[in-house]
Amino acid sequence: MARLTKPSFTLLALELAISATAVVLFGLAYPDRFRSKLWGNGGVEGWNSNPKLRIYFYANHVEPPEIPLIWSQRLTDSNLAIAILSFVIFVARAVMAHLDYLPRYATVLYDTLLAVLWIMSVSGQASGDFSDPDHPSAHAWYLTRGCAESWTGIRGYCHVAQASFAISILAALLYCGRLLREAMLVAYHQGRKHERKWTVVDTTDMENPEEKKYSDAELAEEGRLTVREPRYDPGLSPVLAFFPAEPDR
Repeated sequence: MARLTKPSFTLLALELAISATAVVLFGLAYPDRFRSKLWGNGGVEGWNSNPKLRIYFYANHVEPPEIPLIWSQRLTDSNLAIAILSFVIFVARAVMAHLDYLPRYATVLYDTLLAVLWIMSVSGQASGDFSDPDHPSAHAWYLTRGCAESWTGIRGYCHVAQASFAISILAALLYCGRLLREAMLVAYHQGRKHERKWTVVDTTDMENPEEKKYSDAELAEEGRLTVREPRYDPGLSPVLAFFPAEPDR
């Protein structure tokens, strides 16, 4: 098994917890378990548009305003799809880490994709309802008013919606943090590589330390004063001792 570093293992554990929790929370809201009830609660209390009034548009053959994104089925479907994709990518990342085959470019690609998707999810969940000019709402009422003012029967749904928004923010922060960590690691390794490049010593430019003790003139003079050996070794024969060696011609 490939040995994971402590930061990598911590990030994988966080990714597992967040992605699994997101799948459960958004699965509870699918397909329309409490979205319309939250919308209706806010409409009756005057916190946002009232979905029950849309029937009058149809009765008068008038095109009703577009359903706000915060109350649309499209947002519910996309949130669940993003949560499932995050969990699938976590499984793929964990398997590749176990096999010691997790290229950096794959990690950056996964994190970039999921960071963008979760930021879009947070933006959609934080969007407002301006379809009724008399009751505009910059954000969903359960994010601004809390669940204490909601109806008793849907208070649990309100808490699930709040938890879904919170887990979406955590997911966006997680994947943005992973991208920042990868960027810092790349910058660190590039800096180390640049530092090693400039600290390498070129041995071809080094001079012999013994030669630095003498100048060129001193070395030349030393060569002229070197004693030359005779042609004959006096120790070869006692007879040659009576005949001195002739100088070189």
